[in-house]
Amino acid sequence: MTEITQRLIDYIQENLVLEGDDIKVDETTPLLQSGLLDSLRTARLLNFLRRDIGVPIPAAKLDPENFKDVLTIVAMVRELESV
Repeated sequence: MTEITQRLIDYIQENLVLEGDDIKVDETTPLLQSGLLDSLRTARLLNFLRRDIGVPIPAAKLDPENFKDVLTIVAMVRELESV
């Protein structure tokens, strides 16, 4: 598991999973289907990616397909880092 993958999993588990929800986040947890990402939590995640990972996500990438799970987000981040 890469450092970015682990940091994302930790961030989502600690900051986006609501207290009392029995969700254990891993690389393939369906973030949209499970309800973990709504508009507010997505904004918080985007801020984390920009501030802590150092990769701003452009509006063109704000497609639900890019936020299905942690692996999908990491792939998008890698793609943006290489541009």
